Amino acid sequence: MANPVGLNERLQLRRWLAAVGLTGAAEEAAHVDTAETNAMALLGAHAACEALLGLLAGVRRHKPGDEVAFGRLLESAAAKVALTPDLADNLDAMHRIRNDFVHASNTVAADEAARAIFNARRLMELVPASLGASWNLPTGAGLGSAVAEIIQVEAVGMWLRHADEMLGTGRVQLAADGLARALQGAIARAHPSLLPPPKPDSALQLRRAEAGFGADGDDERAVAAIAGLHRWVLPLALGTSPAAYGRLLGIIGVVPSELTGGQPGPVTRPRDAVVGVSDVRRAISQTAEIIFRLWAMGSLRPWRNDDKVVESAQSFLANPSGRAAGEPPPAGRREPQR
Repeated sequence: MANPVGLNERLQLRRWLAAVGLTGAAEEAAHVDTAETNAMALLGAHAACEALLGLLAGVRRHKPGDEVAFGRLLESAAAKVALTPDLADNLDAMHRIRNDFVHASNTVAADEAARAIFNARRLMELVPASLGASWNLPTGAGLGSAVAEIIQVEAVGMWLRHADEMLGTGRVQLAADGLARALQGAIARAHPSLLPPPKPDSALQLRRAEAGFGADGDDERAVAAIAGLHRWVLPLALGTSPAAYGRLLGIIGVVPSELTGGQPGPVTRPRDAVVGVSDVRRAISQTAEIIFRLWAMGSLRPWRNDDKVVESAQSFLANPSGRAAGEPPPAGRREPQR
């Protein structure tokens, strides 16, 4: 079936995703907090802001050799969307600091890098409202819903839209849960497979049956090594760093691989995890970018039974409740031991 999303929407999404990727890279660099990484963070966030200002100003095509000054781009965007005075001032200051580094090699302070990243995140919040009409997105929709429209894999897209909807209504935990289900659903549908290696017992039995190689201890060490390697290879295959991927999972949690169908199970995350609105907004950006990249590579393929998967999720999507929504079991009922 042909994808119904038009050319202009694709151009908009391309800028949007580019800005998301640049901002995420800037945040990763800023975590290190050295003179070099602060400069990288500033340059990445500045480029993200330029992409977002261009997106907010409108899709335009310039002739080769045309140049648009940052100030003019800022004015064009401000004429179409409501940029608060403090945001406009921060963007102007960020541009001056960027020029001081690029043209005079001035040192970039950590707070300047942080301001540039903050500018990009604030501009990102303005994008859904400015593009909603052309995308025909519902109120509260964002990047997750836009990517869902593009990829047309409903078993994944329904959870991206759910995350946008839940965040828009203030149900932050459910939004994070939806991202976990979307990400795991996409990984489960990736080709070649990105799923973790089999459990040690299964791997041992398989290897003994096929080759009878090594003593038990050697087998166990080999399986442990493969599992450790997978924790590095999987994030890289998804286009992110292991550290960034670990932080993402710390926010959205993890869905057991056997629960990637439509009827959701509980999402698990660290007991001490505190999930805030800003955390989930960043997580939506990162999750949507990962899923879009899988689709763009031709690696995201629906299952044959996805229609049933989608159908079985509808009751939960209409009214999230029960253990899958983080609610405690009814009084007098004990949870099974795990």
